[in-house]
Amino acid sequence: MSNLLLHIKDAYYFEVPKVLWKSNRQSAGDFPDWIVRNDHDFQGVEATSVINSLREIGVDVSDGLKSQWEAWQQKPNNFGRPLDVFLEMEADAIANRAAKWAKKNAPGSNNPLKAYLASQQADEPLGWFAELRQDSKFRDSWESIKKEHNSAQYVSQYVSGEGSKWSSSKIQEYNDALSGKILIPQPFGGKLRNAYEPESGFCLSKYMVIELAVAMLLIGIFAWLGKRIQGGAVPKGRAWNFLEGLIEYVRKQVFEPAMGLEDSRRFMPLLATLFVFIFGLNLAGMVPFLGSPTASLACTAALALVVFAVGLIFGVRAMGPMGYLKNLVPEMGLPPVLAICIVPILWVIEFVSLFMKHGILALRLLANVVAGHAVLLGLMGLAVGASALYMGSNLAVWTPLGLVTALSMIAMSLLELFIAFLQAAMFTFLAGLFISSSIHHH
Repeated sequence: MSNLLLHIKDAYYFEVPKVLWKSNRQSAGDFPDWIVRNDHDFQGVEATSVINSLREIGVDVSDGLKSQWEAWQQKPNNFGRPLDVFLEMEADAIANRAAKWAKKNAPGSNNPLKAYLASQQADEPLGWFAELRQDSKFRDSWESIKKEHNSAQYVSQYVSGEGSKWSSSKIQEYNDALSGKILIPQPFGGKLRNAYEPESGFCLSKYMVIELAVAMLLIGIFAWLGKRIQGGAVPKGRAWNFLEGLIEYVRKQVFEPAMGLEDSRRFMPLLATLFVFIFGLNLAGMVPFLGSPTASLACTAALALVVFAVGLIFGVRAMGPMGYLKNLVPEMGLPPVLAICIVPILWVIEFVSLFMKHGILALRLLANVVAGHAVLLGLMGLAVGASALYMGSNLAVWTPLGLVTALSMIAMSLLELFIAFLQAAMFTFLAGLFISSSIHHH
């Protein structure tokens, strides 16, 4: 893999060794839209077109605007941003500076931006654009210009015209960058900014595909198991015994200690589903060229949100809205004088902690999964570094080095397998505790 850190980073492609997936695109039109949009030559042509469009609607654009944009692109975090983004980001920054200036120097001004630009303190080369954006007629025209230049049709026109003149060296460079990357199709019309960030619409990422695959696999496995259990037959085979043993183990060792016998049976479908789903996602991280979706905050936060929603819904159903809020503070039998002072403070603390503990639930799973992958990547880095250090050494050096590296990786992989199970069990154990505390009086 060209970058080992991509193993724990979500993306819009699956990465495999380059020899298994070669990119042999022949022209600009063969590349994805986001490759073309991020190309410097395309953005230069687009910038010229945007400037001409502004002039057509009567805006007096200076000849130096394109040079200002190119200089701005050289700053950190601005690489690859087109002219329209440059203008809007700078205009927003000017508006913020104007608001701060007016707060101190012209607090009664009806138009802080205009007052700021008229002051001697302002030195804003793009103040004209910030001021134009206050005009609703210009905003409508500007949105039309952006829509035209951000459309798929504009890219198609470029690649069929000037874009067809891409040099063979540029095409080869892009092919090298895309070799080993199996791009994920976007069937829902989502638009990508690059291989790691969506720009608009619903974009399907690598972790989403893995989550869907794990969910479908689990549905198939437990549908198979359910049919055999319904038949009343004696469990036979390793798969049947393993699955029943796994669920029975976590029921007795995880769910019941967290919630008690009655509640664990009541919430068994939810907790068991959470457990096997998280366990499956964790195991996906051990499959070469995949990755674990639980290394993404979006995934762990969504799981924690499910736990929070279940606790809230069933807590309100059991005690009513006011009873649920009152139950955040346990009965302490305090004298009325002390209760008036202490209980409100405790309630605020418990109310805040209600959100914090579910946030920590998400972060805890995320941190442990990422840490496991990071340790494996660290060991691989040490192996590569050691091989470079002893390059050309004889067999007496390479044999123990290779043996130690292989044993270390095996040991850490077994440890990660254990952590995959442990973190799934801990998440569901804490989920059971949180739900139980929401539905019972303290």
